Amino acid sequence: MLLIRYIFIIFIFIIAFLGPYKAFLKSKPVSDEIFIDVENGSSMYKSFTKIYKNNFLNKIFFKIYIFNNSIESFQAGEYMILDKNFTEIINAFNKGATHTRSITFNEGMNKYDIQNLIQNSYLINDCSFLKCLKTDYPFLEGIIFPDTYYYKKGMKASEIIIKSHARLDTLLDKLWAQKPLTNNLNNKYDALILASIIEKEAGNHQEKTLIAGVFLKRIDLGMKLQADPTIIYGLLPDFDGDIKKSDILDKNNIYNTYMIKGLPPSPISLASTQSIEASILSLPGEYLFFVANSPTSHHFSKTYEEHLSMIEKVGLNK
Repeated sequence: MLLIRYIFIIFIFIIAFLGPYKAFLKSKPVSDEIFIDVENGSSMYKSFTKIYKNNFLNKIFFKIYIFNNSIESFQAGEYMILDKNFTEIINAFNKGATHTRSITFNEGMNKYDIQNLIQNSYLINDCSFLKCLKTDYPFLEGIIFPDTYYYKKGMKASEIIIKSHARLDTLLDKLWAQKPLTNNLNNKYDALILASIIEKEAGNHQEKTLIAGVFLKRIDLGMKLQADPTIIYGLLPDFDGDIKKSDILDKNNIYNTYMIKGLPPSPISLASTQSIEASILSLPGEYLFFVANSPTSHHFSKTYEEHLSMIEKVGLNK
């Protein structure tokens, strides 16, 4: 009888214990954090106490779970814990299912934009203003491929930057091999410079070939490119948003294509694939001028008189 009584007591104890234990496994963290870091070398229990109350019962439940599931360690990294219960979180810690973040380098971004973007990311910025790149390019501006890249918190920015530059270089080499003979660009570096200007001038992808044709024809004729975005780039990072007459006449701005002949010394932004294609694969066109006639399009003119007429029509004093 005494043995039966002991067995009954143990059974009751197990039943009373099993309910709270199962509830604990399904419970959500008490922490309001969305993400949690598991530090390298940190004990499992220390990581556990970041998200659950440090009390005797929780500790017992935690130890039972990791013992029953043969969990011996957690992998360091950043984890998302939002809307996850104890079981999901601990299993993620054990398997190293760390959170993946993303960073997007958009076409039209310049080195100042990229620097700010990396500084505000969870990357280690070991590539300030792209200076980590060992490249044959004669400039560092605009030499990475615009796209979305994925990374883990604490990853070095250089790992992404180097791969991105290699992607751009591969694209340029491929397109340069297809360049028409009558396209007058000297090398792929000039092509990238022109592509960046096209990127900043175009209101849509469809008109990029026409804009490339205008600039290629101007280069053919020895005309100045007269592209406003190049002036703006030369004024960075202190540009106030307004191009003044003095800016247009500024001979000290080496990016001022109203004053210098030919292309500026470097790209002025990241260029999209469409802009690079337009730069390399286009021919000098029939148009010499263009002016914005909507926020996303331009009117193209063959003569200066037509161009002036269109400027008057759209209300520009330029």
